[in-house]
Amino acid sequence: MNAKVVMGIRILFGIFCLVFGLNKFLHFLAFPEIPGDGGTLMGIYATSGFLKLIGVLEVLGGLALILNKFVPLALTIMLAIMFNAAVFHLLHDQANIMGALLGLVLGLILVYANKSSFKDLLSA
Repeated sequence: MNAKVVMGIRILFGIFCLVFGLNKFLHFLAFPEIPGDGGTLMGIYATSGFLKLIGVLEVLGGLALILNKFVPLALTIMLAIMFNAAVFHLLHDQANIMGALLGLVLGLILVYANKSSFKDLLSA
């Protein structure tokens, strides 16, 4: 994969993570209303401080990706968050799943581009 393309995707994904992480503290993007159990679960996440913890991880992961530091570690953490976000939206809020899917796809592309760093983890 072209190094400049990988760099662009890494920076784009880093900005994506940074923006959504900062939003958990600064609330500059509106959280959509989620009906039913998903809304209840999101309320629990918000009041328990869990979303703030995710926000800290997203900010740190985003900065690491933008600065090209600790990329395999940042990708491992960010993919776990993106996978969980995608599953949450798939089960509770399908109308707003595109952001989570975009983050998941960008992260998976970067794992593939950095597959040498993940070869031991991905070996059978």
